[in-house]
Amino acid sequence: MGKQEILLESGTNEMELLAFLIGKQTFGINVIKVQSIQQFDPSAVTEMPKAHHALLGMILYRNKTIPLINLSAALDMETKNGNNENRIVIVTEFNNVVNGFLVDGVKRIHRLFWKDFVPMSRVIGNAGASITGSIHVEGAEIMIIDLEQILSVIFPNLAINEVSKETINKSENLSREDVCVFFAEDSNTIRKNVVRNLKKAGYGNIRSFENGQQAFDYLVEQRDQADAKGPDNAGLPHVMISDIEMPQLDGLTLCKKVKSDDKLKQIIVIMFSSLINKQMINRCKSVGADSYITKPEMNKLVDMLDEFCLKNKKD
Repeated sequence: MGKQEILLESGTNEMELLAFLIGKQTFGINVIKVQSIQQFDPSAVTEMPKAHHALLGMILYRNKTIPLINLSAALDMETKNGNNENRIVIVTEFNNVVNGFLVDGVKRIHRLFWKDFVPMSRVIGNAGASITGSIHVEGAEIMIIDLEQILSVIFPNLAINEVSKETINKSENLSREDVCVFFAEDSNTIRKNVVRNLKKAGYGNIRSFENGQQAFDYLVEQRDQADAKGPDNAGLPHVMISDIEMPQLDGLTLCKKVKSDDKLKQIIVIMFSSLINKQMINRCKSVGADSYITKPEMNKLVDMLDEFCLKNKKD
């Protein structure tokens, strides 16, 4: 699986989706998050007292214990598959943590384009909090699961960190409110929390977008307006913070488009994602990203904004 995924080029808006079953419904996650697929052994589960209802317990994986989460319970779905011996554990790694997710079966891997993904409608509200969108493949609708959101409910310490008072107070008279920040993130929960924390830290001039395509379309609009009015780039941001996994246009492709445009390439691009590892760092560099940081490190993100946008100006 890892070898197949490595064939994907950065900035082409492609991804590989692992399709799996919960009951009769097909769901999907990005292959890049998957470490391995294991047969479920009920006897290997160590139950945890006072645990979240979706946390089955701990299992041994590669000489260490990891949490095992029942995805059907996490999604509040009732399934009639009582034959636990035939179920599958998908082991994932993101946000620098390893977890197992119990599903009813694995189907196959699809190579797809982010532009074909349909974002989850706001109308659905909380009912779709754990789903980021869907895609129609081979006559079936695949729902894309927001594993980060699920983990943040089960393990609140994995949610977006609150920016500390120390970080808020160490601006050293630097004018954070003068910095224009754009932020692209498809998770409504994460988007709201990050914006709230950035404003709390003093970065109040921030505009958020639900996906990379929205962000790039707005950048082009502001660029063209600046061309019409003269050299004034007031509508363009100093910095773009972007998730990597997003429907319509992923963060790597967004970054590549920005850095390939002579009138946008001066914008600082920071990748803010749960997928940051050695391989992803190389991908970020290959598309011209100025830096990268793992969710949910809000204090580090604010420090990074200070370094790029304020301290360098002060010097």
